[in-house]
Amino acid sequence: MFVYVWKHNDIPFYVGMTKSAGRANPLNAGGRGWLCKQTLKKIGPKNVVTELHTVDTIEEAKILERSLIEKHGRIQLETGTLTNLKPGGDGSPGMTDAGKLATSKRMKENNPMSRSEVRAKLNARMNDPDVKAKFTGENNPAKRPEVRAKIKAKWADPEYKATMIANKKGKQIHSNESKEARKQALLDPNHPIHAFNKTLNSDPEIKAKRVAALRSPEVQAKISASMKLAWAKRKGLI
Repeated sequence: MFVYVWKHNDIPFYVGMTKSAGRANPLNAGGRGWLCKQTLKKIGPKNVVTELHTVDTIEEAKILERSLIEKHGRIQLETGTLTNLKPGGDGSPGMTDAGKLATSKRMKENNPMSRSEVRAKLNARMNDPDVKAKFTGENNPAKRPEVRAKIKAKWADPEYKATMIANKKGKQIHSNESKEARKQALLDPNHPIHAFNKTLNSDPEIKAKRVAALRSPEVQAKISASMKLAWAKRKGLI
């Protein structure tokens, strides 16, 4: 849990508590009271300094939030500089499961991409040769020297690299339900991929390339190593 104090010119103007450190960022100002929003708009989020406190439990966070608000005082009560509208310590109960389902349903229904005609229009647009030409090959923005230099510089930073790896570790990319649905779709005899494979295998040029690739020394060595490893595992040698 985090308890944070927003300051401007060393003067505190808001105290809050949150489960996410990102919520303490002044740029994420949604959900605050009108007086805090008004003050934030006046001074600008980028001019705010955040004092961040870390605690172990929500009970500790509530106590600390309440004590900090009492310490600095509230504008409404003419006791201090804080824009808080409440004495603090109550926290937010968060959205109920029913509320989450209702919000999800509403967002899905209002999403233009849920309409087949919109998806068809977008698909046609993205497959337009003129549009493709602007984002593929050497026109791909990621291939610009200045962009590639920035990306390389970022990944060269050990701290950034460690953070990105830590964020991805242990996170399941697809749910078990999603994996099963994809598996069943691929097993369907009417899936387009089956017809595509037949087309590939019937093309002499493509077939010749595939056979040549599979018979190359590098690929043969990889296949051999993989089979030897599998055999060793079955025999309990490793």
